[in-house]
Amino acid sequence: MSRHKHGVFGYIIRTIGVILTVSVLAGTCLVPSRVRAQKDLTVEFVEYAFHTLLEKDPEGEQYGFWYRNIKDGNTTAAGMIEMLSESEEFSEKNYSPEQKLTLLTKVMTGKELAEAEKERYISYLDNGVSLRRFISDVSKSPEFASVCAQYKITPGTVDDLEPRDLNPELAVFIGELFTEMYGRSPSAKELNVWTQYFREGKQVAPTLQQITVSSDYTSRGVSDDQTITSLCHLMLGRDATAEEMGKYHEVMGNGVSVDYVAQMIASDPSFASRCADLDIVPGEINLTQARDLNYEMTSFLNHLYSRLSGKAPAGEELNNFVRRLSEDPSSIRSVIWDVLSTPESREILASDDDFLNAVFEVFYGHEPEQEKITSYKIALSHGITRERVLISIANDPAFDAKMSEYGLDTHIEKEVPKKVVALTFDDGPYTDVTMRILDTLEPYGAHATFFVTGDRVNRYKDCIIRATNMGCEVGNHTWNHTTLTRISGDAVHKQIWDTCDAIYALTGTYPKVMRPVGGSYNTTVSENVGLPMILWSIDTNDWKYRDSQHVIDEVLNNVRDGDIILMHDLYDTTATAVETIVPALIDSGYTLVTISELAEYKNVQLENGKPYFSMRG
Repeated sequence: MSRHKHGVFGYIIRTIGVILTVSVLAGTCLVPSRVRAQKDLTVEFVEYAFHTLLEKDPEGEQYGFWYRNIKDGNTTAAGMIEMLSESEEFSEKNYSPEQKLTLLTKVMTGKELAEAEKERYISYLDNGVSLRRFISDVSKSPEFASVCAQYKITPGTVDDLEPRDLNPELAVFIGELFTEMYGRSPSAKELNVWTQYFREGKQVAPTLQQITVSSDYTSRGVSDDQTITSLCHLMLGRDATAEEMGKYHEVMGNGVSVDYVAQMIASDPSFASRCADLDIVPGEINLTQARDLNYEMTSFLNHLYSRLSGKAPAGEELNNFVRRLSEDPSSIRSVIWDVLSTPESREILASDDDFLNAVFEVFYGHEPEQEKITSYKIALSHGITRERVLISIANDPAFDAKMSEYGLDTHIEKEVPKKVVALTFDDGPYTDVTMRILDTLEPYGAHATFFVTGDRVNRYKDCIIRATNMGCEVGNHTWNHTTLTRISGDAVHKQIWDTCDAIYALTGTYPKVMRPVGGSYNTTVSENVGLPMILWSIDTNDWKYRDSQHVIDEVLNNVRDGDIILMHDLYDTTATAVETIVPALIDSGYTLVTISELAEYKNVQLENGKPYFSMRG
């Protein structure tokens, strides 16, 4: 004790000059020498705490301060230990977290901390929880009470903990959150703010979702795989299994965003269980991107785009496609054409074989039937556009059936026009006239039917290809303009099918209708023609009069809904008349359609060998 006594007297000597003016302070901060000489238990506790935590004897001032405050009840044993652990001297020791816990356990319980408890509290300290939480916990233990009873002092406890110390497991979670999302540890202030944030009921999943799109996160250049790994760590408290990662990669490979994967992770029961343990609200991921709201559609569109263009669509591009189809599923046809029209698509699908195989794979998941692919290759090789071929493929009922598997109702109920009329032209084609007629129809998107003779097909290929590309119909008008009633049944069959084969060899499509020369037919013709026979309700006699105004008057003065109008694409006067007739009919509310379209709009099932003069209904 002499060492302590000399220290106190030294202090008195050094301060004798001011002792008269600070007598009150001296009275409360100095321990009477007789008390120290008696080895008071309070003094022993103060020395014990200093020796254990600071590896030193308390100085005279420290003796007095702690002795008086503990004796007077101004502080408790827990309070003293807390303040010593926060002192500059304690900090200067640079103890590791493990050493801090070991020393505090020793001073408060006289024992060693169990290994599991040590690991738990080290985790707390590593993630920003203060030592005050550990001191608070130990201060409530029987062991601490026993130590304090030994020294006959008040144990006390540590109250008014900061938010980060009130729920240390949550603080650990927030520390992990900062490490995973921001690549750093949170400050004490941030830890308190975030702990309070979650304790007030803010939801975890939406918060993590917001972080992944924040500039603080995205500026780090984190990959999708890293994001998924971090979300698994935070939401499930573990790494994703190989099977889970495989599934996550699969769905993202099909075009959905990381938000979709986050929703999958949030649906794992482990997430709700983890949040329950932390006493926080799990919440749900809010899917706001169109591509995340319909997985089947997104997968299909992603595959479509990738297969047809050779690259995956950008996220916003895919969103736009999904929104477009959600509003109008039938627009899938135009979406496909938009993709096929890109430079990338034209490059990787340069050959007709590549184009057809890719389209059929996307549409049906298999290679096309040989018969179909042959017909389409014929058409493409002669100038029928890919767009027209695509329209033909997409009009196949099998297309609607396949699209329904992706949640797309692509069936189109055509709006029936109020008034329809079919312009038909016989005996051609003839370039000078046929092309003028097509020039007139094209700006209006109007259609007509051209009943061609087989012996002119190869001479006027360009006319037939252009008409087909415009959506016009090519009908059969015998091989060489033969009156069918004058020949045998076999000859009728040959006249018709030689012409059909010629049209197929050019367009890849067989004609669906025919017109007998002069409108002449009998039982033999009906039995051997093999196609519906289309006659007319208005004959302009353009071949007879060669007068444009006559043709105009015949049409405009007599036309009715459902009419079939006969003209010939051989005469310039007819082409001139058509230049007036087409806009006049459209201005009068008529839609100009092919024979097949006319039958569809009028609900007429065309039968082979049967004559049809009009479809007025």
